[in-house]
Amino acid sequence: MTALFALEPASLLALALLVWLLSGIAGGLLAPAARISGLISGTGGMVASAAVIVAAVQVLISGTSVTLTLPVVPYTAELSPLNALLLLAMSVTALFSSLYACAWLAHARQRQRARTGLLCNLLLAALTAATISATAVELILMMEMAALCAYFLIVQTDDVKSRRAGLNQFLSGRLGTLCLILAFALLHHTSGSVSFDVLRHTAFTPGIKSVSFLLALAGFGLYAGIIPLHAWVPQSHSSAPAHAAALFSSALMKIGILGIVKVGLDLLGAPPLWWGLMVLLLAILTAFIGGLYALMEHDIRRLLAYHTLENVGIILLGVGGAMAGVALNLPVLASLALLAGLFHLFNHGLFKTALFLGAGEIEMQTGIKDMEKLGGIARLMPWTAFTLLIALMSMAALPPLNGFASEWLLYQSMFQLSASPLFIARLLGPLLAVGLALTGALALMCIAKVFGVTFLGSPRSQAAAEATPAPLAMTLSGVLLALLCVGCGVASPWIIPHFSVVAASVLNAPVLQVAQHGVVFSTTSAVSAPMVAILLLGMPLLPWIIAAVLRGQRLPNRSRGDAWACGYAHSADMVVTATGFAQPLRVMFAPLYRLRQRVTPSSMVSALHRGWTGAFCRRLAFIELAVLLVVAFA
Repeated sequence: MTALFALEPASLLALALLVWLLSGIAGGLLAPAARISGLISGTGGMVASAAVIVAAVQVLISGTSVTLTLPVVPYTAELSPLNALLLLAMSVTALFSSLYACAWLAHARQRQRARTGLLCNLLLAALTAATISATAVELILMMEMAALCAYFLIVQTDDVKSRRAGLNQFLSGRLGTLCLILAFALLHHTSGSVSFDVLRHTAFTPGIKSVSFLLALAGFGLYAGIIPLHAWVPQSHSSAPAHAAALFSSALMKIGILGIVKVGLDLLGAPPLWWGLMVLLLAILTAFIGGLYALMEHDIRRLLAYHTLENVGIILLGVGGAMAGVALNLPVLASLALLAGLFHLFNHGLFKTALFLGAGEIEMQTGIKDMEKLGGIARLMPWTAFTLLIALMSMAALPPLNGFASEWLLYQSMFQLSASPLFIARLLGPLLAVGLALTGALALMCIAKVFGVTFLGSPRSQAAAEATPAPLAMTLSGVLLALLCVGCGVASPWIIPHFSVVAASVLNAPVLQVAQHGVVFSTTSAVSAPMVAILLLGMPLLPWIIAAVLRGQRLPNRSRGDAWACGYAHSADMVVTATGFAQPLRVMFAPLYRLRQRVTPSSMVSALHRGWTGAFCRRLAFIELAVLLVVAFA
């Protein structure tokens, strides 16, 4: 690690790209030796991720933007605080996903082990190259390569469900790429270049700016999973290996968000107000519908995928608020909203990766993804239960965890929007805050459903009753991520200023001071995450101390027996199920749940997935990935 800190960011990034490629290829070639292959692919991913983390930290500390060519790898890179932040968010989660992969690959089938190790490393290399790309051509090519790697990760099991998921992802990705090509072709027609630096200094007409923004929003929105462009997300996360699904949420979809930030706030200059309002409305729709649909899912990974959509909406609330703040000439609103969005982008990667890896541990040890068939495994897999409980609490924005810190800032930005002199902004601010609160309530219900149905009660299947702890590397990856969720929440007053610097660099505005002396504050209120943590720890300890001092002589031990069940013997059938838990919401929001069937009728879906379409797309994807690899190496 000391040697890594001695290198420049460009050298570290080039090293990471080479290590990802070489370790993926070596792991694939040595696939017959299960343990060695897993160690090579996983350890190579960890080393490359560590190199990117060090490079990102160096760029964030310097706070400057520079365009240069990487050594050894002839690739033009733009190193800026915004790009470095996304690199940090992706590589931290990639580090723990690679640790998880060391154990997972050792237990996978030989063919699956060879493909997964190579494709995951290639996916990370492509996403890293896309993040630091200096031109639109590089960005689109690397995003396309990453999407194709994701496609082949999804269709590995080759069953009907995976083929359908892969086809949806393939078609969505190609449509997104087409929109991006049209958007940047339009900008190239005016500027004569696809270099981001040239585009920043070109004056575009309002019409070209607006059409390009809408095309880019559709293209990047397909990658990010903005509702209603989200069809590929739930199925893909359920069909891919768990650590690959974690990378989809924490890395692949975040590239789409980076693109929206670049186009909406960086490349095209100051946005008009209606851009920000459109992003805000799409954001709250994505957040609320994602949380609502998550509660209806029994497949734990599909549920987590819908919650990824919810968090994409929360992040975009910050991005849309920043665009509205720039348009209204409210620098405090713009800085606070973008700061909140970027901080939540980082936090989401931590707790969602922990959740997907924990779900992967359950699936590996029981063979089950359906929560209805689980139950009572907290005693059998205690560290997995601890990981998922902390990550679920963070996802629901409970203090003092990291999800609370970023969402609290987002509430403050909504209050700033409410104070705007423009009527539409004063009207929209409270409505968005209420929508965010409803989304938080849905996330709280998700904690009760996922943790209660999966880990508590009695086992509802033989496989759940016979569950055993996951391998050490898998368990350790989740536990460390859970501890990071706690650490980033408690230490948020010292972390947030660094995100404020990134927001200021994007907006070309003064750095917003919102944290000092252990307190995060705004113009309306303040909160101290360390003090909240101390109080939460002290509240249960105080009654225990009082009881220990005053209870006197100890009561005799009570006898334990079966739970009373109205005179009947207790059975697993009496335990609350995922269906029963969510039934009131299914009735209350029945029109919204029926909307999915009306928009995408089963007859249309069946026709799309029937016949030659899937086989043709698979061959086309293989040819396209081969061509892109040749172009990249050339």
